[in-house]
Amino acid sequence: MSIAGKNNPFDSWALWATPAFCLYARLPVVKRNISFALALVLLTMTFVHATTVQRLSLEDLVKKAHHIVSGKVRNSRTYWSDNGKLILTNYTVEVEETIKGQSPRTFEVTTIGGKVGEHELHVSGMPSFEKGENIVVFTESSGSYEVVLGLGQGKFKIENGQVFNDVSALSFPDGRPGNVLKLPVETFKNQIRNILAR
Repeated sequence: MSIAGKNNPFDSWALWATPAFCLYARLPVVKRNISFALALVLLTMTFVHATTVQRLSLEDLVKKAHHIVSGKVRNSRTYWSDNGKLILTNYTVEVEETIKGQSPRTFEVTTIGGKVGEHELHVSGMPSFEKGENIVVFTESSGSYEVVLGLGQGKFKIENGQVFNDVSALSFPDGRPGNVLKLPVETFKNQIRNILAR
């Protein structure tokens, strides 16, 4: 059942999926309604199934990122955007190491999605973060927001001495599946430093 309509704050990009409805975003409304959509310029959606984005190699991520930080997720805050059309979540990261750019001791990353009351917004391929999670994240600035570069491609979880990203909900213009990048943490960081040193 569609909830599109002139009086609907979510416009034409949502559907009822559960009693506590789950909304799936599509680019046209995102582009119209929030400034940090510039970070998602290549975002399109094969409705409900996968989000199509530009494929980014590690070198692409390193070169395009404004900031690369390693740290621990401390808390989050979910809220409606100023225009009331999107649910946003800010994650606070306690920075342990800044690999690129300058960042304070705590760093805030914003994503589209989350749950406010009975309303839940989910964007396929948008990374999520858990309190206490150790991460390396590649971000870019868009207006007053710091957003993850390349959606799931730019967020790496650290676990058992390894880093890895989750690209399972993404699709790419060439039709090939995404490749999960999994490496020992120090090897990963050294590869980043080597790219930056070129």
